[in-house]
Amino acid sequence: MENNNKSHVNTGVRKVLEFPQVYDLWRNLVKGKRNRKVRDEKYFAQLNTGDKVLDIGCGTGALLDSLKSGIKYYGTDMEESYIKAMHEIYPNRGEYLCEKVGEVIREEWGNYFDAINAHGLIHHLSDKDSNHLFEVAKLYLKPGGFFLTTDSVYHDGQSYLSKWLVSKDRGQNVKDVEGYLSLAREHFSNIETELVTDHMKIPYSIFIMKMTK
Repeated sequence: MENNNKSHVNTGVRKVLEFPQVYDLWRNLVKGKRNRKVRDEKYFAQLNTGDKVLDIGCGTGALLDSLKSGIKYYGTDMEESYIKAMHEIYPNRGEYLCEKVGEVIREEWGNYFDAINAHGLIHHLSDKDSNHLFEVAKLYLKPGGFFLTTDSVYHDGQSYLSKWLVSKDRGQNVKDVEGYLSLAREHFSNIETELVTDHMKIPYSIFIMKMTK
């Protein structure tokens, strides 16, 4: 599927990252995959057998490497090549759907999930689509469940190189810390945050929000 949202750029050199093998190779080279696994294990360690997780913008399914066996996993992504790759890499580990964020609202998913993950997604979306994402996440979460977001970020004290690298992200709606928090506060009151300035081998900063329903 082609993303026509101007908040996301998939042309020129960035186009190669649409290929699952290239995307995963890039993450390995800059240690993003290893560092992500550490943080996924930190935030999703509380989940147990029978709990249900929705991974929105699942990519090639990296979250699955950090989930305990027996957790029910649902992954959605609008890149058909990523979904195909997931069926090859993680056969029979869950349900994988090729669709845009909130494209289909499933009534049976209301108050259904113990956790919802959106890794590296908000900064690819317009503010309108981001608000829709938050609305859908809150609708789908069980009371007490949490919504975890992780995004490239601008912040005080950030080096010039880190800012430049963040600006070259395929997602073209990167915000500062307060920008992300402003979005979250419209939908959640219980918000925990983490600013990570060494996410990859290269200078790169991310902002994590854990929002509990």
